[in-house]
Amino acid sequence: MSRVARFHADRTNQKLYFARLSCQQAEQIEHIQQSQAHREAAVFHLHGAVLAFLQELVRYYRLNDMTPTLKSIEENMAAKGQVSPEVAVMQQLAKQGFIAELKRAYRMCQYTPEPSAPEPEDETSSNLIIKVTQTPQAWLPDTKILREWHRELTHLIDGFRNEMVEF
Repeated sequence: MSRVARFHADRTNQKLYFARLSCQQAEQIEHIQQSQAHREAAVFHLHGAVLAFLQELVRYYRLNDMTPTLKSIEENMAAKGQVSPEVAVMQQLAKQGFIAELKRAYRMCQYTPEPSAPEPEDETSSNLIIKVTQTPQAWLPDTKILREWHRELTHLIDGFRNEMVEF
């Protein structure tokens, strides 16, 4: 039985593929809202790939965890007297790294950003200058960043899979 079939890695691979497709579609579309929709979809799929990989880890380490998190895997491994090097690396990246940035983008996709309070303007000549303002979607990563996260996550997961050996 292949590793993909045995640990259900196909779902992780699917989510990575869907994220790549969403990035491609966002780059090909001129319409701003359609591009935003594809970029948000890429964020959702990348986040889903992280969750799917956690499920792979649960199956690999033979843990009983239906909705795994980094913390729950760490706790289940500790109960067995084991440590998961994958979880340690991912926890670090979730604190400072691309997984932390991905998690932030995912949270921002879930909620409406708080509108900024309007500030009164003085009657000066600067009112004649067109001011650049942030759009409500300014927090959403552009496709270059999304592709970078995709590449980093793919390399991370591939590296982990190469190191995972039956115990």
